[in-house]
Amino acid sequence: MNATASSTRNDEPAALPFSPVTLDILSDLSCICWRREMAPDGTITYPWFSDNTVDILGYRPDGITLTSKGELSMMHWADRNAHIAAIRESARTLQPIQMDFRVITVTGETRWLRGSSRPRRMDDGRVVWDGIGLDITQSMRAEAQHQMLMDHAADCIFIISGNACITWSNAAAERMFGYMAEELAGRCIGDLIELACDPSCGSPPKTSMDETADCLPRGSREVTAKRHDATTFPFEMTISEVRSDGKLSLIVIGRDISRRRKAEQMLAESEQRLRVTFAAASLGIVVVALDGTIQFYNPAFESMAGDNYNSLLGVNIYTFVPNSIMPPPSRIPPPGMSFSVVCEPSLDDDDDHHWRLTGTQFSASPDAPEHSMLLFIEDVTEVTQIAQERRQLELMLQEGHKLEALGRLAGGIAHELNNMLGPILMGAEMIARTAPLDDKNGERVQRIIDAAKNSRDIVRNVLAYCRKEQKTLTPVDLVPIFDGFSAMAASILPPTVKVEKHRDVNHATVVADAGQLQQVLLNMTNNARDAMYGTGTLKLELTTLQPQDLVVLSRQIAEANNGAGSGPNPLATLDLDHPHAEIKVSDTGCGMSQATAAKIFDPFFTTKPVGQGTGLGLSVVQGIIKSMGGIITVNTTLGEGTSFHVILPLSDPPPL
Repeated sequence: MNATASSTRNDEPAALPFSPVTLDILSDLSCICWRREMAPDGTITYPWFSDNTVDILGYRPDGITLTSKGELSMMHWADRNAHIAAIRESARTLQPIQMDFRVITVTGETRWLRGSSRPRRMDDGRVVWDGIGLDITQSMRAEAQHQMLMDHAADCIFIISGNACITWSNAAAERMFGYMAEELAGRCIGDLIELACDPSCGSPPKTSMDETADCLPRGSREVTAKRHDATTFPFEMTISEVRSDGKLSLIVIGRDISRRRKAEQMLAESEQRLRVTFAAASLGIVVVALDGTIQFYNPAFESMAGDNYNSLLGVNIYTFVPNSIMPPPSRIPPPGMSFSVVCEPSLDDDDDHHWRLTGTQFSASPDAPEHSMLLFIEDVTEVTQIAQERRQLELMLQEGHKLEALGRLAGGIAHELNNMLGPILMGAEMIARTAPLDDKNGERVQRIIDAAKNSRDIVRNVLAYCRKEQKTLTPVDLVPIFDGFSAMAASILPPTVKVEKHRDVNHATVVADAGQLQQVLLNMTNNARDAMYGTGTLKLELTTLQPQDLVVLSRQIAEANNGAGSGPNPLATLDLDHPHAEIKVSDTGCGMSQATAAKIFDPFFTTKPVGQGTGLGLSVVQGIIKSMGGIITVNTTLGEGTSFHVILPLSDPPPL
């Protein structure tokens, strides 16, 4: 069973070596005082403990217990055997006991005590120790943390004495150099690193730090270090001084930089390869800021830019490249993505050049305030010219084949159409001259005559277009042509198609051919009827466009083209300072996709089934309008209808 340490006996306070004042002083120093006794039979007891055991350990003096061997129960189990052995040895030799040991507090915390006690043998054979235990927990923990920090540090650390000998080293130094700690102690640091002095400087040893300073200059540097197995490695070290106990020592902190040296070598080789590639590249390579300022360039780009610059650094890339062709900074693709444009650069040789620019954003350095732009510039002048010439030849060949086929087709059907139109026209004219007709039937017969004449003119126009014949254009007032066609459209279209007419001018003279204008309107009306599948609303409008209206319309078309990636602005061919007339034909049909709308004016392109369309209608219409100095554009949305805009220059200002 556990015995309880006895409290102070009433007859012994005067025999204790500690006066109340001394106890108070020792208590202030976190010292626990005790008395220990060993009976002649070896039984160990503690008759007295100072009262501050409660403050330090949480135990009351009368609550401290012993094991059957006389060990303090609160002592850490790992220190008990050594402690009891030291007590018995002290009892045998009457030598003082000095040792550090651990105790467990009431709360389970481990604390360190540094104990010291002196024995004396009593007349009755007992051995009595009066001793104290100083609480050194904080210093032991600090020492343990310091040792843990040193042992787990990646850098090796040495403490060097005045004669350049190692007095202490950490675990990293043992691992790095391959020595045990006891092998490093007392060894000259010159055995591990190459010093500036004679390697035999340790014989005789240095006698002062001033002499050692010649070999170990303060500061940081890179040296060659040698391991225990005689292999060497690059070693970066920092040497500093520290004074302790009046003695000056050196602290050496170092690390193996083999991996860094290898990485630096690989980086240098990579930079050299990149530099050679950059200089030898046939493509122009330019690094510019987002505002276009050139920050770096290679010889190829210098050659492409011409000989008028001593240096291109600081020159803006927009000096050569049109500003409009490059995306603005807000629309440049993010890093990892690129853009590509083709432009005609502005160079001083006045020759035609074509550059293909491929650019991407990147960060020149981690702390750069903004990204830069890397441009690869390829001179595609020759390739572009060859492609253009080839395309022109192909177009000419295709146009020739198409016109030849169209001419044969038109020539073949012209005779048949004339054979059919002749009796129709002759019969209608005979009825109009000889038959008694009321006003309504007379109007109907006249429409038949007009439709037959228009059909005859359409055939002639197709033949003229195929044979490249030039029509004689004369001033024509669009108002009667528009009104007449509007009335005819209402009669020739199905009743399920509602015709709406809108005209806000009373006079609009253009230089054109009346028959060709009728052909244009008829073609667009037939297309609208087919797009609506015979049911819907056809809207015919005639208006005038003043210069300011044309500017607004041109801007709207340009913005729409930029968003949809379409071609050039068709209004660019017009004189925007001159008033124009506009005929607009709109339907509520199925509409077209942007891809389809981009091809509708191509010859032989049609969306109709085989046998229901030749694909020549709109291409002929476009040719007619261009021959009159105008343009035709289309505005369509899939599923929402289509609007054709015919814009012709006015030959004189419309009356107010």
